[in-house]
Amino acid sequence: MKVSIYDVANLAGVSISTVSRVLNKSGYTSSKTEKKVMDAMEKLNFTPSSIAQNLANNETKLIGLYFPFQTSSIEGTSNTYLLEFINGVNKLLIKYGYHLLLINETATKEQIQGNDCPPQYYSFIKQKKIDGLILGGTPLICDAFLELLQLKMPMVYIGEKTVDHIGLNVYAKYKQYNKDLLDHFTSHHHKHIAIISTEEKIIKSVTHEYSAANKDLLQIDVNNHTGSLEAYIQLLNHIFSKDDKPTALLVQDISIVQQTINYLNNLQLMVPHDVSIATIEHRFGDGEQCFPAVTSVYVPAFQMGMEAASLLFRYLQGTVEFNEEVLIDSTIIDRKSVIHRNNLTQGEVI
Repeated sequence: MKVSIYDVANLAGVSISTVSRVLNKSGYTSSKTEKKVMDAMEKLNFTPSSIAQNLANNETKLIGLYFPFQTSSIEGTSNTYLLEFINGVNKLLIKYGYHLLLINETATKEQIQGNDCPPQYYSFIKQKKIDGLILGGTPLICDAFLELLQLKMPMVYIGEKTVDHIGLNVYAKYKQYNKDLLDHFTSHHHKHIAIISTEEKIIKSVTHEYSAANKDLLQIDVNNHTGSLEAYIQLLNHIFSKDDKPTALLVQDISIVQQTINYLNNLQLMVPHDVSIATIEHRFGDGEQCFPAVTSVYVPAFQMGMEAASLLFRYLQGTVEFNEEVLIDSTIIDRKSVIHRNNLTQGEVI
């Protein structure tokens, strides 16, 4: 592992601030102490990070947190994810004596992707108004974002690595955990699955790959939802007004799962005996709050926030290169809301 300023301080028997003063030639340090630090650096073959040195000279003690455009879809899942993620980040910031700065956005998604204007976080990090930046979701690809990557600025983002061999990212393996949920359905012999998603483009690529690898799977329908509750009920009407109704639902936004169950009850369809349901939860135990409890894949947003902050600080300390990826594992929690297709009580009707 790359040697950090902490290793130098420990070997020299001095504080981190003393090592910083020696490195940056700032403040008084006795010649004896300076020699101890220099000897420790030589013994450890320590090369100070230029970013770490710059920050030592001009720290703001602020870490910027920016969330790319979140869905307006009843906002329950988004809010849970945001709160859990922020709490995870903040836990590390408190440990290191930093403060959190939430950066909002005034431009539209189209303006940013079209390079008509840079995202708000760009000026904050370029003008050193913050010491580092965390993008709490998959970033919009634009010239400003790519420039920050090329400059190796202290920035961590959530999602699959955008540019090979460069950048700092934390990835919860979105594609894999959605495939795991599809596996959970197909292992119970469901042949017609409907997915209700806010990430239409990504989930369609997942289902295309999954269908190609599972030739016996009859049908996966992807339905995009980013609107109001009223619009969601209309979408459910569309799905369940057909003669060929799905026997299984993957509702990615857990905040609308109970509304979905209530809607099905009004149609005299019970979960799981008539329709099986699974979802995604970012706070452990949220699926238990539904009635009946719902099987989910647990994707720990709190851990994602902590890992993102930890990765950023390790880069600031010079202990990782600008090409690090942290993978987050997810877990399926089986709450019996998915049952064997042959056990559906209204199988012939559905």
